[in-house]
Order: sequence, then structure tokens, then C-alpha cells
Amino acid sequence: MTDPGSTGAPGDEARPRGARRPPQRRRAPTGATVAEGQPTVVIVGYPNVGKSTLFNRLTGRRDAVVDPVPGVTRDRRQAGAEWVGREFQIIDTGGIDEQDPTPIGRQVAAQAVRALDDADLALFVVDTHTAPTAGDLEVADRLRTAGVPILVVANKCERRETELLAQGLWGLGLGDVHPVSAQHGLGIGELLDAIVLALPEHEPPLRGPEGVPHVCIIGRPNVGKSSIINALLGEDRLVVHDRPGTTRDPIDTLIDVDGRQVVLTDTAGLRKRGRMREDVEHYAQIRALEAAARSDVALVVCDATEGVTDADLKAVDQAARAHCATILVMNKWDAAQPDLDHLRGMVRAKSRQRPTIEVCSATTGEGLHRLLPAALRLYAKYTARIPTGALNDAIRTLADERPGPRRGRRRLSLRYLIQTSEGPPVLRLDVNDRSLMTRDYGFWLENRLRQRFDLDGVPLVLQVRDRGD
Repeated sequence: MTDPGSTGAPGDEARPRGARRPPQRRRAPTGATVAEGQPTVVIVGYPNVGKSTLFNRLTGRRDAVVDPVPGVTRDRRQAGAEWVGREFQIIDTGGIDEQDPTPIGRQVAAQAVRALDDADLALFVVDTHTAPTAGDLEVADRLRTAGVPILVVANKCERRETELLAQGLWGLGLGDVHPVSAQHGLGIGELLDAIVLALPEHEPPLRGPEGVPHVCIIGRPNVGKSSIINALLGEDRLVVHDRPGTTRDPIDTLIDVDGRQVVLTDTAGLRKRGRMREDVEHYAQIRALEAAARSDVALVVCDATEGVTDADLKAVDQAARAHCATILVMNKWDAAQPDLDHLRGMVRAKSRQRPTIEVCSATTGEGLHRLLPAALRLYAKYTARIPTGALNDAIRTLADERPGPRRGRRRLSLRYLIQTSEGPPVLRLDVNDRSLMTRDYGFWLENRLRQRFDLDGVPLVLQVRDRGD
């Protein structure tokens, strides 16, 4: 992509919120993924008692989508937290409703219970205004057999009278009760003190190398993004349902790929603006684009039974504007096998980033073993340095192949090309007169450089500056 601030040429579309501008190098995410050796704190409770609000408050982030409608959180979310020098991981879960007969409800509850199995401490969140309800008592019964220390968090205690109501929760027999207001931040410091005291001692985690690749899964709703991640992980890590919009929050998971750590992120489906039916979907979309903005590689999942649609290509463009490398993944390959040569030609003609295409089936497992190795190969190109000599050989050849535009007696002259940053690659081109650079010529240079250095799927940022005669 040509830097719009430099030439006014390719790439002058608005970036999604959260996207960074070149030449800043993308860094590995911090505090949003699993950290080996750190104790884990899981937040559980009945639906709509404020678990995600508490998660955001404790982690100092706004990753979890919050809404007064029950059932917004469905998958487990994990992020790092620190208090008085002690680091630990906090896991947000969906509500446990034993009476919910729906498939999604059962999966959400199963996710929460699975998170309890691996936790060092549980925060049982209840709504002080209504507790204890029958649903709270059912969750309490389950916690008694979980074999994990428990802190009862009486949420929504904004006034003195609600704090007095919270004391009645001692009757649950689950231990200390901590009145807080997650929305207003009241009592959070005291809760964090209690969490640190209750956590077991862990060996300090071994710090991995910097530059852990961050791969996100994006695409339209109901194309199989969560199914692909579950198949890659070999477990039901994410809630899957054939109803579009099941995933709301970006979900980070740290995995090992052939001895290398990779952060894998599932996101909500990208919809057209006019088709968002509720505020939850709107904020889920924002989180998905922010996840792309902090990722290195995006696997854009398409439905093979529908081919590559305009919406799929729009998702590629959104990732490209976030300076994220892209691979198109044709899922459901077992149900339909469109002509790949035709698809590649169409994608190359319609997408400036020219992503490669991989095929798979989350149902049968076909092709899944190729996805993450392909992402790592693309990451290597995304973070590579191109020798200055090779870059200048390239622009001399390109200038001979197609001389620069001219205005009157002056013609654009390509003087010098150097790479100033990587992840994504940022190239600085010195010319005699930047005003002579046209949008069409900038596009052509970008495409030819991408072709020459095998950068299909990699966002290429071309900055142009005057060097003078």
C-alpha cells in the first residue's frame, strides 16, 4: 500500500479504529494471551450479573463486549492483570444457567465449567439487587464441588444499603463476600488485594522470545471461523452454532506450531453496516477490526459453497488497511470444490493485496494442517528485510520498463529505494519531484514490487519523498 500521507496515491481509505500508521512496527500483544506459569482466576456466575464488566475493570481493558441483555458473553476470554507486583491471568466466561435448554446455552455453561477445572481461584459474581436467585443457588451448588478456592463478589453495590444486602450472601457458605461496583470501580482495590492473597505461589513464567506471531481469524458470519479454531486446537474451546453471530468477543489462544508459539484469535463475523441488528453486533464488529489491527496475519475465512464474495474481498481490504497480511481460506471444501484457478484469477484482479488461497474443511479436517504453517511463511515475509541493493536493482528495471509520468518537460525520476521498517514492510522511495507521482503509477510500482519480491498477501507501504535534482 502506498502511504496516503506521502503521495495521496493508493491506500487513502480510512483506517479502522485501532489500526496503526506506518512506519511503526507491529509488536507482539501484551497482557491479552495465555502466559505460562501464571496463576489463573476465572469469573463465573449466572447470566447478566456483570461478569464482563468486572473482567474489563480488573484487566484495565475494554475487550469484552458489555450489554444489559443476558447472554452476550459466550466464549471464554483471557487477559493478563497485575496488582502489587503480582501477575496473573483472568478468564471471563458466559453465564451458567442450568435451566437453559438451548444448544448455545449448554455450550456456554460447558465452557465455564471447563475453565473452572483449570483455575487456581474462582470469582463467583452475583447481582446484589436480586441475589440470591434460584440460578445463583444452582451455580453455588456447582462451585461447592469444583475443588477451587472461591471469592464471592457482590456486584452493583453503589450505595450503603446494597452493601448491607451483600452481607446476606455469607449464607451461601462459599467464603468471603466482597462488595464491589464493577461499573463504577468501587471496592475493586480491596477485591484485588483478596485475589492476590488467595492465589497460590507459582514459579515465575519463562519469558518467550519477542515477536510472537499473532494470527487472527476474520470473515463473514457463519463461515466456520470458530469451528476452524476448535479443529486446530483439538478441543471445543469456542462456542459453535449454525446461527450467525455466535461469537461476540475476540478470543486469544496461545498455541504451539512445530515448536513455535503463535497467538490465535477468533473474532465476530464482519457484517455490512446496514445489517447490524443490535448494539452488541456493532461493538463486536469494532472488536474484530481492532483484533485485525493488532495482528500480523489474518486468515480470511470464506464459504466454499458460495465462492469468494464481495464481502470476503471487503474483509481482505479491511485487514490490509490495518496493515495485516492476509490468506484466503476456503472452508467447507468437503461440500463444494469451486475452480481454484478461476478464484485465484478473480482475487488477483480485485484485491490489491493479492492474497494466496488455502482450502480446508473444519468438519473433516482436510487441509487444516496447512493453515498455520502457511500463516508462518507469510509472517516471515511480512517481517523480512529486503537488501537495499536488490530494491534499487528493482526500481532501475521498473523505470526502464515503464518510465515515470511527465508534466511538461519534467518527468518523474526514481532515484533511490530503501526499506525503513518491517512488519509490515515500509519502503521509502526518493524521487526528483513527488508531485509528479500519479495514483496509477503508484499502484503499478506497488504491484510490480510485490510480484518481484514474492509478497502476495503482504501489505506493502510505499512512502515517496522529494530528493531534488
